[in-house]
Amino acid sequence: MTTPWIVPRMWEGETVAVLASGPSMTQALADSVKQHRRICARRSVRFAPDADMLVTLDGPSDAEFWPEAKGFSGICVIGYECDEADAMYVNLPHERITLGEGHAIEVRNNGLVAIRVAARAGAAKILLLGFDRGRYEARASNVAIGFRGMEEGLSALIAELRGKGIEIERVDSVGD
Repeated sequence: MTTPWIVPRMWEGETVAVLASGPSMTQALADSVKQHRRICARRSVRFAPDADMLVTLDGPSDAEFWPEAKGFSGICVIGYECDEADAMYVNLPHERITLGEGHAIEVRNNGLVAIRVAARAGAAKILLLGFDRGRYEARASNVAIGFRGMEEGLSALIAELRGKGIEIERVDSVGD
């Protein structure tokens, strides 16, 4: 059963790495930030099953994903309340993304939610790994699904958090 949760400021002043599952995400990249708190955005859990937190907006009915998360022992956050999941439920609204004059869309994305959770947890610095610039896509049943507006949404979220004094750094490879 999910537990409604308000993210406490448990990582006040710390550096938190948010791992997404873009093509640049590798085991070496995930391991390069092991010294920090780590939040996995959905499928990146395969690179860091020992991370502090897993954020997935999909519940246990997603039979393709949940076997990958088996054995994860950190805090699990899902995007809706349900009886089938032993997880925390964080009520975060959709991101409103402006694509042009008078043209906005609303999306929910595991990576964007994970970044917001890191900020709410008190991170002073957030490292973004696996958030590849340009085209964002996920795979569902072996079909690529594009995330329209993801780069615009990520850029807006980065600007918002920087405006609140949170340092954001994109890490594209080991050694960055």
